[in-house]
Amino acid sequence: MPLKTFHNLKKERKEQILRISYEEFVYNSYKTASVSNIVKRLQIAKGSFYRYFDSKLDLYTFLTKNAYYLRIQQLGILLENMSLDFFDILKENFRNKISFDIKHPLESIFLYNLMLETDTPEVTKLYDNIKSEAIKLTRDLIIQFQEKGKLNPELEPDMASHFIYQSQMGIYEYLAFNKKVNFKENIKKDQKLFELSEEEIMKVVDQIILIIRNGFEIKPR
Repeated sequence: MPLKTFHNLKKERKEQILRISYEEFVYNSYKTASVSNIVKRLQIAKGSFYRYFDSKLDLYTFLTKNAYYLRIQQLGILLENMSLDFFDILKENFRNKISFDIKHPLESIFLYNLMLETDTPEVTKLYDNIKSEAIKLTRDLIIQFQEKGKLNPELEPDMASHFIYQSQMGIYEYLAFNKKVNFKENIKKDQKLFELSEEEIMKVVDQIILIIRNGFEIKPR
């Protein structure tokens, strides 16, 4: 994690270091991303970088946790809202994900790339930890609504929570394949992740929610 020297930097400088670091890992794999490229763009000596972070992995770990906690800021508020049903929470969580993608395109595509870094054990471990936390939150929510009699009791919570997680990740693949969205090129051009409006993306979300609802709701006898 960042050393004290990094925390002592001015806010603007820290933000610059994070932005340039995210860009390096967004446009390159973990293995090919280079600390040399980062320090060159920051116009600092390589030794200065190691006053901020112990290693490339240390930096990558911090970037991962920073992006993930930016993403889940609103989730706690959703879970505390007792007026929402299970599918309302899912939809609003998807909406928050899209809002995060729009506001934080670099962090968003960084997390997407993290999922694909399957050939680097250290990075795979980071992703598995995040995935496990996200799936556990969903699993606990499913059990909670099953106990209230609001969800199909025959659902196996572990499998159902994994399915929902994969559905959320599948939005990217759907948009890339069916809407021809090139996330990295969009960021390079104008720092935006989507050329589509939030309304258009939410239509995709509505279809995903419909599929989940058909499988998860208690069927009338």
